[in-house]
Amino acid sequence: MIVMIKASFIGIGKIGQTIAYSAITRGIFDEVVLYDIIPELPEKFEHELRHALASLRIDTEVIGTNSIDDVTGSDIVVISAGRPRKPGMSRRDLFADNAKIIINLAKELPKRNPGAVYVMVTNPVDMMASVFAKYSKEYVISTGDQVESMRLRAYISKILHVPVSQVDGFVGGEHGEDAVVLWSTVAVNGKQVEDLPKEQIEKYVKSIPGDIIRVMGGTTWGPGTIIADIIKAIVLNENRVMSIAVPRQYEDEIIHISIPTVVGSKIGPTLEDHLSEDDRWHLIAAMKDYYSVYKDMLKSIKTEGEIVS
Repeated sequence: MIVMIKASFIGIGKIGQTIAYSAITRGIFDEVVLYDIIPELPEKFEHELRHALASLRIDTEVIGTNSIDDVTGSDIVVISAGRPRKPGMSRRDLFADNAKIIINLAKELPKRNPGAVYVMVTNPVDMMASVFAKYSKEYVISTGDQVESMRLRAYISKILHVPVSQVDGFVGGEHGEDAVVLWSTVAVNGKQVEDLPKEQIEKYVKSIPGDIIRVMGGTTWGPGTIIADIIKAIVLNENRVMSIAVPRQYEDEIIHISIPTVVGSKIGPTLEDHLSEDDRWHLIAAMKDYYSVYKDMLKSIKTEGEIVS
């Protein structure tokens, strides 16, 4: 039986366009909806994609729209709507403004897309996934630290002068400046490497996004390709291990913290039990910090004149 896959991309700014292009040109969708509130943007991006798909001979139907009512019947919904990070900003600086957008989408999307898998990209990505889950009661994953994990592997490949395909390793915790390298997962050609410059590597993984944003105005090609890989793993049921954040109960909230996780048409299990004791300790510490900051951030949101609790 042929499975027909419909995907919707919500928010098609710089990173949204890159993710959509990277995913759609892999030929894994039958139909795609591109939604944004900016007049004409979805329609003109639709034409750009149609031109690219014609050259690639990919028969995906693409619809650009400014109407949320057109976002219906999706199997997978990728959300990158919101303000982007600018030079000098942390991801957490975006929380209040972007949370309001995500809460609105949490109210509008599920009733039009029953049973869809939701993939959060909007920053601060883990907290936005938690906000979406809180207000939609739907299953949503955050793209989490898969981007950091690929930055980790790329840098180790560069400094050791080895093919990147021979490097393994994951980053976990909260996406961004508080992410932690899970050193028990790092290997080259299947073997642990002694005397790695860990401090230098950790600094690179955390600082390179800001450096790219300062010079290039944003990170696009790296995250766009990596997030398209996550989408592809779900759609094609690849069962790849990726460092994404899945919902978990922590005290009175659903939170999202990245842990290496099997990603396919079903998400999980995580590989948490296979990590070293030290790595698990860092993840527990990340959960505690995330929860504390997230609870404070929630107090800053106002919806319909009321403080969110």
